Amino acid sequence: MLLVKAVKTLVLGGCMLPIAFGALGTGILFAGFNIAVSRNPEESEGLFNNTLMGFAFIETFVFLSFFLGAAVYFI
Repeated sequence: MLLVKAVKTLVLGGCMLPIAFGALGTGILFAGFNIAVSRNPEESEGLFNNTLMGFAFIETFVFLSFFLGAAVYFI
């Protein structure tokens, strides 16, 4: 029983890695947005829409990882 608890804790810790990398990816995404707008201000609205779609894509995988880790830990 203790081994199962230890493995579940390790899996939960492993599922927290995408959350950290999701935060890193979000920072890189918006940094790229700022650079792109500074180079081409006329296209800021289109760039912002694409940036938000990328942000939603990153957050989808972060939430999926979080809920998968919680499901493994509590079930």
